[in-house]
Amino acid sequence: MRALSISLLTAFFLALIMAPPALGQDLDEQLERADELRQAGAFEEGRAFLEDLREEHPENADVLWRLARIMTDAGGELEEGSDAQRELYLEAVPVAEAAIEADPEHSWAHLSLAIAAGQAGLVSGTRQQIELSRRVKEHADKAIALDAENDLAYHVLGRWHHEVASLGWVSRTVVRAVYGGLPDASFEAAEANLRTALETRERIVHRLELGRTLIERDKEEEAREQLQAAIQLPEEDPNDLNYKREAHQLLMRL
Repeated sequence: MRALSISLLTAFFLALIMAPPALGQDLDEQLERADELRQAGAFEEGRAFLEDLREEHPENADVLWRLARIMTDAGGELEEGSDAQRELYLEAVPVAEAAIEADPEHSWAHLSLAIAAGQAGLVSGTRQQIELSRRVKEHADKAIALDAENDLAYHVLGRWHHEVASLGWVSRTVVRAVYGGLPDASFEAAEANLRTALETRERIVHRLELGRTLIERDKEEEAREQLQAAIQLPEEDPNDLNYKREAHQLLMRL
């Protein structure tokens, strides 16, 4: 009987040693693990990991903005324009809102909402698209105000200017008449924000979108340079391979 007790005790301690650490034991390590999963492109696994982490820390901004971001990443792998994609993008919006509620002064929380709103807007109806577009600019601006070194916030703002400036005169007139319009946007502002993003941090996606905007501004020679540079840069983000493909396609059109 004593031998059995020792055996059970040994098994108990072995289980403790071999079991993964509980989520609440070291949050920083768990967040680092979530970042590693995203970096590896394991979006669904990372999403499940962060969902579990949210159960443990339901009001932690660092958990919530990461969850919103990886939900938009996962949505990008679904069929373009599908109901599943739209639902996932829309689900990411309140998660990002919760991150802001948890910490209103967190730049990345505001950025995660700008990104989620932008992706959701691409697959929504006109009225919702306009409302979400306003939120993209609002929260990208806020993210920059809170952290002037947040390069991705400049990137999102630059893309917002590009997309809104791309609307034709008729579309803008209808939007203004029916939905109250959108803030002013221009390709010049798009270029300026994307250049700031690139100056703040070198990223393939910054050069890709800057090249796209330069094409709109009839600066094709520099656009080629930016797109070629994007293709030659080493891949760091899990989406970089797709960005390189886009850059190559734009180069072929030029």
